[in-house]
Amino acid sequence: MRKGKAAAALPGHEVIYHILEEGNAPMGLADILRALGLPLHLKTALRACLHDMALAGVLARLPAGRLKAITGLPEIARATVTRLRADGAAYAHLTTAPDISLLLVAGLPDGTILLPGDDVLVRIRPYIAPHLRREGRPIRLLTQGSRQLPVSITALTAQPDGTCIATLQPCDSRIDLPLQARLPSHIPQNPVWCVGCVALAELAPATQDTSATVQLVSNLGSPTAPGMAVTLSILTHALPSIFSKEAEQEAQQAATKPLEAELVHRRDLRALPLITIDDETAEDFDDAIWAERTDTGFQLIVAISDVASYVPAGSTLDREARLRGNSVYLPGHCLPMLPASLSAGACSLKEHQDRLCVYVELNVSHTGALVAGTLGRGIMRSAARLTYKQVQHHLDLSPAPPSTALPATLPPDLLPSLAATAAALQSAAIARGETQQEEYGPEPHTITFDAAGTPIAFAPRPLLAAHSLVARCMIAANHFAAQTLQQKGAPGLFRIHPETGSRHTNRPSNARYALKPARHQGLALDTYTHFTSPIRRYADLVTHRALLATFSQTMQNPKAAAPLSVSGPEGCETLHALTEHLHFTERRAASAAQMCQNRFAALYLSPACGTVLQAYVARTTRLGLSLTLTNTGTPSFLFRNAFADDSGMYDDSHPTRTPVPFGASLQKGDVLSVVLKATDPARGTLTLAVPPHAH
Repeated sequence: MRKGKAAAALPGHEVIYHILEEGNAPMGLADILRALGLPLHLKTALRACLHDMALAGVLARLPAGRLKAITGLPEIARATVTRLRADGAAYAHLTTAPDISLLLVAGLPDGTILLPGDDVLVRIRPYIAPHLRREGRPIRLLTQGSRQLPVSITALTAQPDGTCIATLQPCDSRIDLPLQARLPSHIPQNPVWCVGCVALAELAPATQDTSATVQLVSNLGSPTAPGMAVTLSILTHALPSIFSKEAEQEAQQAATKPLEAELVHRRDLRALPLITIDDETAEDFDDAIWAERTDTGFQLIVAISDVASYVPAGSTLDREARLRGNSVYLPGHCLPMLPASLSAGACSLKEHQDRLCVYVELNVSHTGALVAGTLGRGIMRSAARLTYKQVQHHLDLSPAPPSTALPATLPPDLLPSLAATAAALQSAAIARGETQQEEYGPEPHTITFDAAGTPIAFAPRPLLAAHSLVARCMIAANHFAAQTLQQKGAPGLFRIHPETGSRHTNRPSNARYALKPARHQGLALDTYTHFTSPIRRYADLVTHRALLATFSQTMQNPKAAAPLSVSGPEGCETLHALTEHLHFTERRAASAAQMCQNRFAALYLSPACGTVLQAYVARTTRLGLSLTLTNTGTPSFLFRNAFADDSGMYDDSHPTRTPVPFGASLQKGDVLSVVLKATDPARGTLTLAVPPHAH
């Protein structure tokens, strides 16, 4: 009776969760009760309430570290499936802490097969030792990804009843689970259905009477067909590739927006020779830059496309942009976050065309310090569309081919002024201890295609001074935008980078989005955000809206600059949920791009099977070596039993011999020779072996 009265004295789960979500420091039972204005004798009732909230998955939405250790409270977390083993066991990482990986020791209670991208609620087993992977048991499926997946047919076996059993291998290299499907008798007689072809399969859900089944939906063709690498990368990652009719109509209508009326409340920057610097194939120009020397250092202006003026918060266009999270750049193909009428049209800062922009004007000292800055809305006209190679020729003062000549209308001191500004910012970054530029490095390899879309060459893409020039300007603008957000108390998204990974892993931590400012360790900055790429990153659009809301009284279009909206496709969506979603889409885009490149590399290397290639060691593990081929940048794995066993650790006749730790003589960065045994263009994987002389 007394326990019931105590429980009744507590507010509902929503109130308790709100207290925990709004707090800045870790909270224990006493902290929560004090925040609720309740007596401390309700600790037992509160512990029971938190136990129920944990099992329901409510507490899993909290930022990591918000709850202090509370005795008897189960460790429940949201996890995203990353890989499926051949035995059906799945690997996952914590949604709020991607550097913490889990082995899911059981399947879902209803028999549903977990696939990469699925979000599940898991109960984590107690932590045992730092060298062991943490384990968890799935409780409930929270978000289910697509159940359609491309597969390769590896065998066709006729059955007495006239049907045929197809043995299938998923084309997603994250799924090692073999599958089977029963085909009608007429399908194997069709020549397009053959061993080696790629098909689209669908996983039918399990029922009380049957286990999960696989059905073939359609034949996709040969894994070496032109465009198949891109198609498979889109399908395996369930990438949105088509905009709805409503979103396309909204984009086209926004693209016809007249600009003349915007001049009333905007700064006119059209006389300023702002320039864009991008790759040769780029069409979505987010940013333009200009600089000049001053008596105290440099004046730098970074103009960013004002996407918020074209994409109203909560519109169909906005919801579909949020769903994508970012543009996805696959080799030779782009899946834009916004329809082409905006991403490559009205929002793109094209040469000699008037465009709406949000600009940052910075005063930079000779030592690279940001002395003062201004943020506002403007209208601009790009004076030139330059490429990295074009700029690099002029920075090197080397003879440049006619194709790289600068427009005669550009001031001759513009590039030198930009280079000097970037050099000053670089010096300041070195002085403050910057170790990593995070998202501004170039692609590892560039692929050259023939007219049919077949890869004919791979080349490492060097980091040019021109890349660094642009990156320095963008980092400065992002840093100033973050400072402005923090000073105004605007509810935006900050980009943080913890100093180290979790205490349970020695891997470096990854940068991520957060609701509160914190240090970006890689850039050695106390506060940072994403602001300079709103055409291709939804987080930047969120930042723009948050910043514009801080001075919306002076804006001509109050609706576009209204307070930040976080409504999602299914209703109210918190900013915390948005950060999780953007983490997912960021990882999804990176994974899809890498796997697409791997598929092209497997196709390109097929004629080289049996030859010796060079690879460098990316990482050593207990199982073997993570390798990267030097000529294509393709990752692969070499198990340790591929090497000669000089230690005797695999020889049962010498049980007393002391094992030698594998990898003791190989370190990260070492280069070794490997034999390419086979390639799989459908999965983008390589089979490697050690050359005979290496034994």
